[in-house]
Amino acid sequence: MTATTIEAPALTAQQLADQIVTALEGGSNHWLERFDSKKGKERATEGPWYSDPKVWDGDFEIEVLADEDSVKHSFTPDKVKAGLAWLMKNHPHRVAEIIEETGDAETADVFLQACVLGEIVYG
Repeated sequence: MTATTIEAPALTAQQLADQIVTALEGGSNHWLERFDSKKGKERATEGPWYSDPKVWDGDFEIEVLADEDSVKHSFTPDKVKAGLAWLMKNHPHRVAEIIEETGDAETADVFLQACVLGEIVYG
C-alpha cells in the first residue's frame, strides 16, 4: 500500500492575517506570552501591525514565547508551510475552516500552535 500525500494549500496574506488576529486577540491567550516582529512589521500601514496583510505578504519573522516555556520559537513562512502540512495530516478539517473562512478562535489557536510548536500542545 502506498501512502498518499496531500499538499497543504497556500494561504493568502489576508487569510494569514485573519488567523493571526483571531489567535492573538482571543484564541491563543491561554499560552501565548509574546509575539514580537523581527521582520515584516515595517510593511504595516494599518494597525494593529499584525492585522495588516502586507506584513504577511512576503518574508517575515516573528519571535514567539509560550507561557510555560523559556525557549524562543519562530513564526516564519517556512513554519507556516510546515504547520499547514501538519494540520493537513492530523486535522484536515481545520485547514478547510481556514480556507473556507468558517473557523473560530479555536481554529486560529490550533493553526498558530501547529506553525510555532509543530503540534497542538495547549488543549
